[in-house]
Amino acid sequence: MEQNELAKLYQAYGKGMILYAWSLTKQQSDAESLVSDAFYRLSLQEEAPRDIKFWLFRVIKNGFIDQQRRKKRWQFSLLNQEEKSIQQQPDERLIEQEQHQALYDSIEKLTPPYKEVLIFFYFLEWSIQEISNFLNLSNGQTRTILYRGRKKLKEDLSHD
Repeated sequence: MEQNELAKLYQAYGKGMILYAWSLTKQQSDAESLVSDAFYRLSLQEEAPRDIKFWLFRVIKNGFIDQQRRKKRWQFSLLNQEEKSIQQQPDERLIEQEQHQALYDSIEKLTPPYKEVLIFFYFLEWSIQEISNFLNLSNGQTRTILYRGRKKLKEDLSHD
């Protein structure tokens, strides 16, 4: 899309989109970030979506849901780590560190497509779509590589 078209769309829908995003996030900066992301995604489209207004609002809603999922995962993992560190004895922490090291070593042994997809998916928390776009693969190919990578990782870890 061209800059002129984006500017006109922002003039037409921007205030409503920020209000909607603010109703979801309750924070001005997060709302502006969601609206900005929606227009960025629109600028990447080769052809304009059929119902641009509804498409933009859907992108905002999906972006908000993704943010909440990331926050929830992050908070949950932080809480689990705090609980574990309080409850664990030094020998238990050592065993856990060795298990993490074994996992990292097993991932390093994998060939590039499996290794990359596993790192992107689990450590960088990229979506299947983001990985597919980055590696120029279809979503199905990416899912297959992820499945096979998990399988190879499981086999390698079960031998140890």
